[in-house]
Amino acid sequence: MSRRIFFAVYVAANLGLVFYGVLALVKPGILLDSFLLNVYQFPPQAANAVVYLEALFRLLGFFNLIPGLLGLFLLRRLRFAWQTWILRTIILSTTFAYLGPIVFDNTVGSIGSFEILEHILFALIVFLGVVLWRE
Repeated sequence: MSRRIFFAVYVAANLGLVFYGVLALVKPGILLDSFLLNVYQFPPQAANAVVYLEALFRLLGFFNLIPGLLGLFLLRRLRFAWQTWILRTIILSTTFAYLGPIVFDNTVGSIGSFEILEHILFALIVFLGVVLWRE
């Protein structure tokens, strides 16, 4: 039973990472706008800084897309061959990948329903990860 819950939560979490990564890669302005509105407003002469910040947000998206896809691939493999190294890689990669979006959301102070879901998924992946890591 705990394995089914684990798979459901980790599939949802990794799909969330993939979605966040693609969104940040395609439209980094979404992250940039909330950052500029809530954290720091660059003067008009600092156009290069804004472009650089946009590139950093694309990089954040890339670093969420890769672990999300890796997690989904490894979850599929884990389903057919339960191996400890696969389980630990999934737990660690998903947990660390969620830290970037959570830190960003808390930094800009933009917490909505999607971010609350993100925090709930993070708590569940940590809890289930600890439970299955011990087994």
